[in-house]
Amino acid sequence: MFCPNCRYKYEKHITLCPECGATLVKELPPEKEPEYTELVTVYTTADAGLLGLAKSILEDAGIDYYVRGESTKTLFAAGFMELQVHPEEADEAEMLIEEMGKGGEMAPGEEEDE
Repeated sequence: MFCPNCRYKYEKHITLCPECGATLVKELPPEKEPEYTELVTVYTTADAGLLGLAKSILEDAGIDYYVRGESTKTLFAAGFMELQVHPEEADEAEMLIEEMGKGGEMAPGEEEDE
């Protein structure tokens, strides 16, 4: 018997998974293949501080990201890092990062939201 959630194998007399409580099955369903997504680069920098700020902004917005080149920068203290997101979140991410570059400054006549 197998747990469909935890994917652990149990003896035949056990009917519930002791880990998650799911009803055990005789055979495991096939594992789902992860979908491949081409990521979009929304920000490139050599400045680890600016990268950290951009990552924080995306995290606050709930946007998942990947940083390409971050480990190379850490190892060799040289090179650029690319902040990449899923294509459907690229426009929002670019807008947020553009606002970061303006330093939160408001345009003349623009009022702050309260």
